[in-house]
Amino acid sequence: MLNPEETAILDQALLALKKETGLDFTADANLISNYPESRRADTYLIATEHIMAVEVKRNIRPPNLGGIINQVKSLTPQGILIADYINPNIAEKLKESDVQYIDSCGNAYINLPPIFVSIKGQKAKLENSQKKNKAFNLSGLKLVYGLLCDDTLINSSYREISETTGVALGAIGTLLNDLRDSGYLLNSDDLRWHGLINRKKLLDRWVEAYPEKLKPKLVVGEFVSQDPNWWKKVNIENYDAYWGEEIAAAKYTDCLRPQVATIYLPEESGNELFINGRLRKALSSEDKSEGLVKIYRPFWPTKHKNKNLHILNNEKHTVNPILIYADLIASQDSRNLETARIIYDTAIAELIGEN
Repeated sequence: MLNPEETAILDQALLALKKETGLDFTADANLISNYPESRRADTYLIATEHIMAVEVKRNIRPPNLGGIINQVKSLTPQGILIADYINPNIAEKLKESDVQYIDSCGNAYINLPPIFVSIKGQKAKLENSQKKNKAFNLSGLKLVYGLLCDDTLINSSYREISETTGVALGAIGTLLNDLRDSGYLLNSDDLRWHGLINRKKLLDRWVEAYPEKLKPKLVVGEFVSQDPNWWKKVNIENYDAYWGEEIAAAKYTDCLRPQVATIYLPEESGNELFINGRLRKALSSEDKSEGLVKIYRPFWPTKHKNKNLHILNNEKHTVNPILIYADLIASQDSRNLETARIIYDTAIAELIGEN
């Protein structure tokens, strides 16, 4: 279901396409009943004799492109990206990934034989000033992560939500209101929140925004070990740390041979892991060719009783599958994208549910 902002982007894009090409594509949300088993599209596009599933996005940037490509390619029938603006560099990457698109400035790539459209170079329009939605800023991303990992959290007091997610108490109300206004949260006349809606779409937005807005704030650095297999011998729980990305995925799926070790290490754990693992700073691209270790700080309160925010299986000592999935998607590595789909199907789909 589209919110008003997304509807405006779609309408403008279709008008721009008609102006540039004469093609008169129409949107029809009622077609959802034809594809009940597919990942739910924002709407559907009738493109002459073709029907395409639509994903609407705004402010597309390189860090979230991997997540967007994954979303569009997972749609049934064939997906198409509708955006406010797609710059030439991103347009090339979309074409390389065989992702069709239309933007509201008149840029488009459509390959539906006998229809072929390739328009680029149309410049972005100046954005109108709008009320800024904080649901996907730094604090909002922490809150959304908490709600996705534990949907019962919404029924807690604002103080408990704050303590669980690490978001300032005074910001909770504003962020929840913004989630409601964006179509992801329900409340009723008694002013109580009644749970998340459009959870899959909310997860997609979180996966897009996390590598751009939150993850860069968590970076400790890139390191190397003389022993590429050092991680197989370390008890990560001894450092109150958690495996992420490839190693975490391997523990969940047994179908990925990790090439990079990713660790979420609390600051209070000190330097013991670096010493015991004989880790040193990676100084060159040659350093990073084998045995690369990426270390980040957790963005959740590591000592809080609600362990769902970072771990679901005490034996695996991994971050939550939602974070594993997001990191795999952000890597844009073909091996990791396939594993991300497996992680979603086996560990996330039931958690997210249909709505």
